[in-house]
Amino acid sequence: MATRSVIAKKQDNGQIKASYCHYDGYLEHVGEILNKHYTDKSKIDALLNEGDISCLDKNIGEKIDFDDFELRRKNEQCRFYHRDRDEKLALEVLDDVAELESYANDDCCAEYIYLFMENKWYVLGYETKGDFEILEDLLLAVNVSKNESN
Repeated sequence: MATRSVIAKKQDNGQIKASYCHYDGYLEHVGEILNKHYTDKSKIDALLNEGDISCLDKNIGEKIDFDDFELRRKNEQCRFYHRDRDEKLALEVLDDVAELESYANDDCCAEYIYLFMENKWYVLGYETKGDFEILEDLLLAVNVSKNESN
């Protein structure tokens, strides 16, 4: 079963560009990858320009056979519905955070929303208190809690 998420970036004009991400949207996967490998605005823009994402990985990569799981893992690259499966390109541009939350909840059934703004990633999901929190802080708290339980 998929843990759906939405990955978004606030644009200079205040609008929000967003992509649906189907698999592994939880903090320890999508959250970790975004926090470690998608901190450069141009790389985030390149990611979102590909549209909806099947699997996020540390490299955007190049077109591959959508069903070639071995090559995707070897290249540590994302898999996109448009680029890799030739589906219609889906680009979402939303007016504000309220519209982003509505898109994530109503259209995507997303369990997590990742939003890049103010030069950092924020997340809204199960571990948050109903508000966007700084992703890096939340990841640190989750990792500390895991280490304490071991």
